[in-house]
Amino acid sequence: MDLRQLEVFSKVFELKSFSKAAEKLRISQPTVSAHIQNLEDELGIKLFDRMGRKILPTLEARILYRHAVELLKKKEEALSELLSVTKKSKGTLKLAVSNIPGDYLIPHILLKLKHLMPEVVVQVEIFDSKKVIKQLKEVIPEYDIGFVGSLITDQKLEYKKILDDEIVLIAPPYYNSEKMTLEDFKKLPLLIREEDSGTRIAVERALKEKGISSLSLNITAFLGSNTAIKEAVKKGVGFGLVSKYSIKEELDCNKLKTIKIEGLSIKRSFYAVRRNDITPIPAARTLWDNLEKLFNSKNT
Repeated sequence: MDLRQLEVFSKVFELKSFSKAAEKLRISQPTVSAHIQNLEDELGIKLFDRMGRKILPTLEARILYRHAVELLKKKEEALSELLSVTKKSKGTLKLAVSNIPGDYLIPHILLKLKHLMPEVVVQVEIFDSKKVIKQLKEVIPEYDIGFVGSLITDQKLEYKKILDDEIVLIAPPYYNSEKMTLEDFKKLPLLIREEDSGTRIAVERALKEKGISSLSLNITAFLGSNTAIKEAVKKGVGFGLVSKYSIKEELDCNKLKTIKIEGLSIKRSFYAVRRNDITPIPAARTLWDNLEKLFNSKNT
């Protein structure tokens, strides 16, 4: 006995007609008859007495109808609740993000997210890009969506590009040059990010394309965030390689300046990433479907 059989049975019971039930349910009369016959065979009882063109429900049919109404009502309540959850995002949306998205991109879209999903609380945890991917690849991932600065291919993951970025060389504002050669760059006391960061990966990839190994650079320190690099540069410790998104305020306030490296351009992109083998919660689905609107480069 399944719910479809009960739906057909209930409609026949209410309309006292196979043909009217078929018309109401938009199925053929033989299909209605088959459902009733299968139900009678399965239960081992007769549900309707055929009296010419009329049918009369048996006592067993009246008992079954009473319970069928309750079962079908529960089905509708379940579907209604599921539809409500699917359409209305609520609860906590957990994001695992790398440094730049966590510090400079996600904060700028929080107001948009609040308007888009007013009942959702966003929880953001910052890791390096490789750790973000590791978190998402857990058997039961704790985070719903990740944001990273490098593309790490995996068959379990789906990526969507959100913004393009450029890694720039920064210096104290009193540095007296606007550009330098690659040879001069190799001699600078450099401050760069830790090994698994998206920024570091992009820097090493761009240098490798120019035939330059990171071992040939004059690296003063490896630091765990763009903020740490900026502060060290301000103090005159060295020169830093950071995302253009991390220095807007310092450039506006003349606390840092950028130096062009002739013949070297370090480009990369930021991506949203999620598991493609797990059904996303409604809030994660809403965020994913609105990424382009949320990260419109003119407003970010």
